[in-house]
Amino acid sequence: MINYEPLKPTLLLSLHPENTAAIVAGDKVIEYRRRFFTDPFQAFVYTTGRSGGIDLFISCDRPIQGNAQMLAAIGAEIQHDDYHEIQAYFAARDSGLIMPITSWARLPLLSLATLREKFSNFITPQGYTFLDRPERVAQRDFLLNQPVLEHGTIDWESKYQAINKMSD
Repeated sequence: MINYEPLKPTLLLSLHPENTAAIVAGDKVIEYRRRFFTDPFQAFVYTTGRSGGIDLFISCDRPIQGNAQMLAAIGAEIQHDDYHEIQAYFAARDSGLIMPITSWARLPLLSLATLREKFSNFITPQGYTFLDRPERVAQRDFLLNQPVLEHGTIDWESKYQAINKMSD
């Protein structure tokens, strides 16, 4: 059963296959975005690519907003990402968000063809789509009834402590 929190917004977002796999492997605990929803949320993940579809559910804590240097430093410390790559990603606006992934659940793949057959209004999101909106609630409820193949929780307590030490 998916660990659904009815008071948290439920989104649909897209990730590349390597990112989805890294979340499940425990290597990816941060998602970077230049712009995004700024409250804690839960999301079904549409994995892009030829054999893409929805195969993951994640919960994320409140995004951390900051400038390029701050976000790059956090990414290097917490996820061991390349500081210069992350800084360059955020450089144009000198701002962005880090979304702390707190838990995940892997689902059986629901292909794009299956999703479009079941829902004539299904679209793969460019940024994100709210599944709590009336026109998307049937999709959300269908997805919530999918079996969970495996799941994991990410402990952010020590990660937040490390981030707080960085700003001291």
